[in-house]
Amino acid sequence: MKPTVEIVLSPLLLPLTDIKGKVVVIIDILRATSTICAALDNGAKSITPVISVEEALSYQSDSYLVAGERNGEKAEGFDFGNSPLEYSREVIEGKHVVLTTTNGTKCIHAAKDADEILIGSFFNLSVLVDYLQASNKPVVLFCAGWKNQVNLEDTLYAGYITQALSNSHEWESDPVEMALDLVEKAKKDPTHYLTRASHAKRFKRLGNNIDLGVCMEFNAHPVLVKYHNNKLVSA
Repeated sequence: MKPTVEIVLSPLLLPLTDIKGKVVVIIDILRATSTICAALDNGAKSITPVISVEEALSYQSDSYLVAGERNGEKAEGFDFGNSPLEYSREVIEGKHVVLTTTNGTKCIHAAKDADEILIGSFFNLSVLVDYLQASNKPVVLFCAGWKNQVNLEDTLYAGYITQALSNSHEWESDPVEMALDLVEKAKKDPTHYLTRASHAKRFKRLGNNIDLGVCMEFNAHPVLVKYHNNKLVSA
């Protein structure tokens, strides 16, 4: 019998899913999980995800850079925002980062009962799929959404992961079927497809016309990211 794959479309739905003994993949394409992969691939030593701005600022010192956003914009007093482009090797290599975001970092804390927590983005799609196939464990794809609402980009990515796992895993799930349908709709040009997403429109209002395309660069940062001892690290 094959292990199962499930999709949680919103943080509000997580309590309905038993995650014990399963691998949970946190998905926040625009932009937390993309930023995490970029930062660690570019040499950050670790990323500590925290829930509040106040907690993040309490770490600020020579030892920690503080990063993140609220409502899509860099939080006041932070060293970095939440764009992958900010985390170049020149500024991030060898550094420890504390990160808080509107959606993604909260989901990491919500999934702590899982057997293992991984980070998923288009940046690390192939290496993540290879790991999940080899692990032979049940998988829960946990979409961060936007303020507890379902969003297109995270659901689409969950569909890509599920499609890639179709030979190693099985499912009996409407959210999975929905996500696979999105992949079929978007496959000709997934970046263009996501221009209709609310988050893409939010970027436009904020004058950000680049991060959507950046976060859709398949396998640009092929790093496996695990949550271990309260930190995100490259595995």
